[in-house]
Amino acid sequence: MDSAEKPPSAAAGGDARRKRKANAAGIQTGNKESAAPGSAERAAAKQLVAEQPNGVPELVRRVDTMIRDLDEIMKLANPHVAVVAHVADLVNAMGAVITAVENPAAKAEFHGEQKIHNEIKAQAERAKEILGKAVKVKIDQNLSDSTVHLPRLANFMTNPLPIIFTAEELAPLTVDVARRAAEACWKLALFDSATKQKTRAAVGLLDGLRQVLETVNPKESKVHRAVANALLALDAHDYFGGKITEAFGFLATSDKTSVTRAEVENALKGLKRDVRMFADIAKQDSDHAGKLAAEGIGAVLVPLLGLKEKKNLAWVEEQKPYFTGAVAVEKEVCHAIGVLVSHIADREVCQSYIVDAGAIPALIQILNRPPPIAVSGLSAETRRAAEAYASASHELARRAADAIRKLVHDFEAFKLMVRQEEGVPTLRALLDRRDTKVQRAAAAALLTLGEHDRLVKEIEKLTETLVARPDADRARDALKTAVRTLAELAKEGQQVSAEGDMVDAVVRSGAVEAIVPLLSLSQRVGEEYDVSFGDIEKEASYAISLMASKDVNQNRIAAAGALPGLVALLQRYPPQTTGSVATSVARRAADAVTNLAHENNVIKNEVRKEGGIPPLVSLLETKDPKVKRAAASALRTLAFKNDDNKNQIVECGALPMLIFMVKSDDALIHYEAVGVIGNLVHSSTHIKRRVLDEGALQPVIGLLSSECPESQREAALLLGQFATTDSFKIKMVQRGAIRPLIQMLGNNDEQLREMAAFALGRLAQDADNQVGILHAAGLRPLLDLLDCDKGNLQHNAAFALYGLADNEDNVPDIVREGTVQRLMGRELIVQASKDCVKKTLDRLKGKIASSARVLRYLIYLMTTDPDGADAQRIAVALVHLVDDALGEELREVFIKKLGLPILLRVLMPSGPGNDKTTAKAQSRNEACFALHVLLKKVTGKLPPEDAPLPPTPDAHLDEHFNTPDLSDITFVVGGEEFFAHKIAFTHFPNQFHDDVSARRTSAPGERAVVDFSHLSGDVFRALMRFTYVSSLDSERPDIAQDLMRVAVKYDMHELKRRCESLLCDDVVAKGETLGAFDLVERFDLAESLDATSVSIRCALHALEHHVAMNTQLGPTKFAQLTGKMVGRIDEHARAMFHRLPTSSDGQTRLTA
Repeated sequence: MDSAEKPPSAAAGGDARRKRKANAAGIQTGNKESAAPGSAERAAAKQLVAEQPNGVPELVRRVDTMIRDLDEIMKLANPHVAVVAHVADLVNAMGAVITAVENPAAKAEFHGEQKIHNEIKAQAERAKEILGKAVKVKIDQNLSDSTVHLPRLANFMTNPLPIIFTAEELAPLTVDVARRAAEACWKLALFDSATKQKTRAAVGLLDGLRQVLETVNPKESKVHRAVANALLALDAHDYFGGKITEAFGFLATSDKTSVTRAEVENALKGLKRDVRMFADIAKQDSDHAGKLAAEGIGAVLVPLLGLKEKKNLAWVEEQKPYFTGAVAVEKEVCHAIGVLVSHIADREVCQSYIVDAGAIPALIQILNRPPPIAVSGLSAETRRAAEAYASASHELARRAADAIRKLVHDFEAFKLMVRQEEGVPTLRALLDRRDTKVQRAAAAALLTLGEHDRLVKEIEKLTETLVARPDADRARDALKTAVRTLAELAKEGQQVSAEGDMVDAVVRSGAVEAIVPLLSLSQRVGEEYDVSFGDIEKEASYAISLMASKDVNQNRIAAAGALPGLVALLQRYPPQTTGSVATSVARRAADAVTNLAHENNVIKNEVRKEGGIPPLVSLLETKDPKVKRAAASALRTLAFKNDDNKNQIVECGALPMLIFMVKSDDALIHYEAVGVIGNLVHSSTHIKRRVLDEGALQPVIGLLSSECPESQREAALLLGQFATTDSFKIKMVQRGAIRPLIQMLGNNDEQLREMAAFALGRLAQDADNQVGILHAAGLRPLLDLLDCDKGNLQHNAAFALYGLADNEDNVPDIVREGTVQRLMGRELIVQASKDCVKKTLDRLKGKIASSARVLRYLIYLMTTDPDGADAQRIAVALVHLVDDALGEELREVFIKKLGLPILLRVLMPSGPGNDKTTAKAQSRNEACFALHVLLKKVTGKLPPEDAPLPPTPDAHLDEHFNTPDLSDITFVVGGEEFFAHKIAFTHFPNQFHDDVSARRTSAPGERAVVDFSHLSGDVFRALMRFTYVSSLDSERPDIAQDLMRVAVKYDMHELKRRCESLLCDDVVAKGETLGAFDLVERFDLAESLDATSVSIRCALHALEHHVAMNTQLGPTKFAQLTGKMVGRIDEHARAMFHRLPTSSDGQTRLTA
């Protein structure tokens, strides 16, 4: 990455966010001249809020009423325009509500802001739905006059509240209303002439439609098309054309004695807006452009191209130096002309109308204006004005050149007119303008005019002349200029594609065949003319270099015989030659070889066979830095993936000079030199050895600290290639390569980080280097690279980490840094990176399994400061890394050495606000996952459980369940009767029987009737079912919860056990579909009823599904939940560890 964008300032953050929301919804907020977001409207919004006697509530009620009114309006016989107008008013009313609730004073007294926003969003969606239905109803003026609603539409378009363009809830509806309003105006205009006149006469409507074009983002094409249709249907071009003519007349006849500067500036701003509107209309459709052109818009716009020359406006520039008002209008005119003739359909007709209005002379006159001159010694304010004027002038020249190109496209008569008006010399002069965009536009115009064809013919003719008369100085100068101009067309054409590929156009014109012979022109005319023809050879090499920049042209250029000519030039100008011409010819020839051979192995071989490598190597010794760089660049290209070329470059003695160049202070020189060396050593072990023997190692290491990021990148890549040799891995570290490579890992340049990680990965294959990299603080930046979204970066970092993990001395520091968690929690892009990370984790497990020393030290670090962050990271990592057969080491680490309490402390809430931090939430998630893994590991090592105690024998009285047969007691629950048998309840605890007696409603001696309405019917039915058939409904866990309360109240142990079992099974069965809030409710119930098994099952579920739980509850509530669960998790974990078997001697490698 060559440059980085500056982040927006903090002060501008809110505006930036608001603009992003608006742009996403289709609102164009960047237009400073748009009236919608202006201060006047903001003041109006505040006034609207202030006028409400009851503030926000009154505004909300108003919106509610307007929403209800929509349904009534829809019942009208002709609702189309009425609904659009009503929704337009509604949008502004909603905007007033949002403005009010976002007012700081209102926020202090009103706390339902989010609720209001949600309601507004729902109401906006409802309004949009009704609007969609209304516009499907055909407008019928015979039923009612829809034009009575137009003032409301005009008001909406000309005076909208600014909030409606930026509020996320309203922006989509605002855009839709703007579109529907324009469509309504269009349909009214088409209904009949009377309706059209009424619509056109609506005050502010046409200006409002224009403002919509300015305000709504051009990406909202449906809105812009609707507005353009409406404006044309209403003959707005007459209205705005008249305004332009009136303003132009005002400016043409006014002077400083009759008007003020402010009046002139306002008139120019109005002109600019009106002209831009015509461009927006023409852009939508070829028919629109054709109609505007046919209606004479050219005659309205073209006179404006002379505004800058109006002498009666000179006084404005005297008062305000570098005034850009007139230039800004002319820019818009050029743009509008370009748009009018851009559509393929009816292009010739539009071109004719605009040209007939005198556009070509006027545009050429603009191009003939002298470029802005830089002036020194200006004040800061004046300097900024001068820079703005220069920028505007260059942009005007670009648009004028672009307009000429489009006007003459495929129209020979108009091309001839440009030539007759001396437009070609003017455009050619622009190729020297110091503005890239102007150069490109001029090149495109010249190519459209066919100047490249004419130049090719001129070059061929002049070449023949010079061969016949070598001393023809005028022909020689003309040939040089023609070749140079053709080269510039090819250069700028690389960036221009509006009318096809311009470089290809130059090549198709025969430029290659015309220019290649010029490379050997001096040989054809005689050696005595060598120096005088040097400029021509230089320009010819330059042109070939530019045309060869496109791969498809390389073979054609080579087939025309360019390589022998270029090699001859390289041989003819050795480095000892003095003079600017000689060195520049060699440089251009080397550049041409570079572009010709780029990724073309056939041409690379041809260059070698033609003898091009020795002179290029020789040019490395020249004193001219540009020639030196060009020669190195050519050698770099030739050496890339071509072994024969590599060997010849080395045999020609290039290595010593290249190594000297690596030591150069010139960043461009050492960048090219290290690039050549990198290509030479790639996949060539013998060359790599020679390079190192020549002393390249230390200079390349020195480039790691260069201020040139490209040189740093190439040096890091080269060191990575050197590091395949074991002896040099250690030398690189000894000579200081590690620290600058690690510093490069934090650079903003993505490729620089990639190459640094690549080199470190190679160096990390040595045991001593592994420790050196880690203790030079290389671990964390490598881990950070795993967080990027680039596959190559991730893989190089993963490979380096894999190397670091190979040394057991590194393992404690790797674990303490949280590496295990970061490796496990990263989504990697390519499979190779995933495999590398898995191997790294396996390597860490192996080191801990094989080295008791490493594990003891990790335990020491963990227990030294058990409350520290390192202890938490180590405890989490050891869960994943320790896994002995019997689980004795797990017990040693987590029970005896207190690893379990460390993990559990992470689950505890950490105070107000702290639980919301990303780091704390991440630590809690890691601890939850670690505890889940730990308990799962321990569970897998437990011996089979002893047989549980037999449950209470099941009852089998289902045929008597809730039947009046033989029933001797009736329970009344909420008006429903349940028939029961006293004998069925004999085994129930005394508490139940006491309660039955207390709730009996029948008299003694009568059939027993008991009012049990304190229970619900479903719960009592479940109690009866359990009593008679000893079963519970597994589909109703909610009933089981209530039934468990009954079991606790009446001390029914078996019923409670059954309920607990059902609720536990339900938690397992639902898995991740169990809602977080349902789990919280169940856990709290279990705790209140001492249902230990349910509490533990809920806690285990929270550990397993911690991500979903944290998402649903939020960090703070999830922390509160895990804090309540800590006791149960601890109890369960210790019970499981207690059941783990022990070895026969009770010894482990940690206790031995």
